[in-house]
Amino acid sequence: MKVLLLGATGNLGSRLIPALLAHEHSVIIFVRSESKLRTLVDSAVLSRCSIVNGDATSTRAIEDAIVAYQCNALINSAGVAAIFPWQAPRMQGIIAAVATAAVEASRKLGYPIRCWFLGGLTVLDFPGKKDTKMSDYFPLFKEHGLTLDCISSKPVQHLKWSLLAPSAMTPTSKEITFLDAPRGNSLIAKNDTLVDWSPTYLTSVPYLGVYADIVKNMMRYNTTLEDCADFLAADLAKEESEHVRHKVGIIASNEKKGQ
Repeated sequence: MKVLLLGATGNLGSRLIPALLAHEHSVIIFVRSESKLRTLVDSAVLSRCSIVNGDATSTRAIEDAIVAYQCNALINSAGVAAIFPWQAPRMQGIIAAVATAAVEASRKLGYPIRCWFLGGLTVLDFPGKKDTKMSDYFPLFKEHGLTLDCISSKPVQHLKWSLLAPSAMTPTSKEITFLDAPRGNSLIAKNDTLVDWSPTYLTSVPYLGVYADIVKNMMRYNTTLEDCADFLAADLAKEESEHVRHKVGIIASNEKKGQ
């Protein structure tokens, strides 16, 4: 696919560049600061990409890039969500610009744009509780709910979206270098809710039990940036993805219960 990547100077975005190339995608990097990008990513990697300078809150600039390069996919890892519920949203200008640009570009190009957006674990549905989200119990990063509202409101014939909902992501290496082949990943994914949630005897404790379960389970959902990057790149290589129009929970396979 021809993939427009936003947020390439971030922790996940920078690792997406070699992952996308390894999966034989054409990569068009949309970035505000090309000089910063070149300090983070090996020149051997960037030489295989096209670079467009622009503002991630500019709908017109993003749309023009998608159309000019005839992209059929997009990954947005730009922006940092507000942590606490009393904080003003920090990244909705980016989300709205990217989603709208993809829709308008789709109308011009005549085909839908496959898009991945980055959310967080608290946007997922609480396992076994209908119409209840993790953020109802653990009210951090609730801005990801606004991201979901924005992208899910767009017409499906133009925006084939998915929302990755990881917990903490950490690097396995500081170096961003060329990959001769896909590195693979250890992730198991599930649409809309958490994979392999493990309730404990604490669940039955009135009021506090569910919170104790959340604290006990939360660390199990930590992943690596490199695994997440490969997961996204591999999904875009599929002819049809099972994750379209879903928020997607992930867990490393070695964190599954009993392993």
